[in-house]
Amino acid sequence: MSKWYVNSPIPALTAQLSPQAWAEWDAKAKPQLSLGRLEKLAVDIVCMRGCLHPELGRPMLLLAAADHGVVCEGVTGSPQEITWQQCVNFSHLGGAIGLMCRQNGLDLQVVDAGVAHDFDSHLDIVNRKVAYGTHDMAVGPAMDRDQCLLAMESGRALVASYAHQGRAVMAFGEMGVGNTTAASALMAAFTGFPVQACTGSGSGMDSEGLIHKIEIIGQALALHGIQEDPIEVLRRLGGLEIACIAGGLLEAAANRMVILMDGFITTAALLVASKIDQKVLDYVVFCHESNESGHRLLLEYLGGKPLLQLGMCLGEGSGAALGWLVVRQAMALYNGMTSFSDGEVTDSVALLKTKGVVRHVE
Repeated sequence: MSKWYVNSPIPALTAQLSPQAWAEWDAKAKPQLSLGRLEKLAVDIVCMRGCLHPELGRPMLLLAAADHGVVCEGVTGSPQEITWQQCVNFSHLGGAIGLMCRQNGLDLQVVDAGVAHDFDSHLDIVNRKVAYGTHDMAVGPAMDRDQCLLAMESGRALVASYAHQGRAVMAFGEMGVGNTTAASALMAAFTGFPVQACTGSGSGMDSEGLIHKIEIIGQALALHGIQEDPIEVLRRLGGLEIACIAGGLLEAAANRMVILMDGFITTAALLVASKIDQKVLDYVVFCHESNESGHRLLLEYLGGKPLLQLGMCLGEGSGAALGWLVVRQAMALYNGMTSFSDGEVTDSVALLKTKGVVRHVE
């Protein structure tokens, strides 16, 4: 592949634990399957971690940031300096994601994968800068191949270090003015869906601006043509932060970590990663459905069923930070809820089973 990046192998889920995990739920003092998706979520995590009673600890949220050359085409109404300004804000645990991480028990790490700015060294921002942003995808490849692979390797290495620390849960966020354009282009290229179905207004384009954005993406797709190699698609149409996240996703799955999936941009990175190794999808919890146009269709394409649907389209990892609350609650119930025997409650599930009544998870 390259001296910069080599995939770690992704193991299969420990599916043989599934019947045992369901038996654990059936022993809880409640009607069978009465906790709905929380029960299936906990069983999925048991199979991901390969342990009947996994302890998840504190998640790490890796927020990768980079700038995009396609911004010069007028595809966003946001000035590019917002990328670096928000990175500084996030490094002080500011903004929505900073507050969510503080309140919800996640650790936040901002990573400069390719921001067009030099940060002060005292800031809590990990420097993995590959370039000062990408090139304009509408006139040439966004990255050369080594840049793309080096960005993927930075994400892989960071996640490997978190796994070595004993982390069991990874979330990913992003910051990069113009990155909805890159994500929409990647979605259209990989799925074959019409550009219009993959493209939304991002941070708030008007109708004329959206039409122009769609035209620019169409121009880029026509320029680069159909590519069979997913890394070639990524390097032509993607972003350095998207490449960083894609590498991190693959490494997280290789370490059997539970992946908390955020919104449209990070799901586009997951799309890339799934084209490299589809087994990455086995380790993903789809936390929410973004209000960004294209995300629902992309979730359907990947087979993802989101936990939450709140009309959010902020990015930054905000949906993943909220989804963690649901995951944490599901595992607390699975690991700690009293059983029929412990609570001295008549085992209604066992009684129904003797009568041939067995409910099955949908």
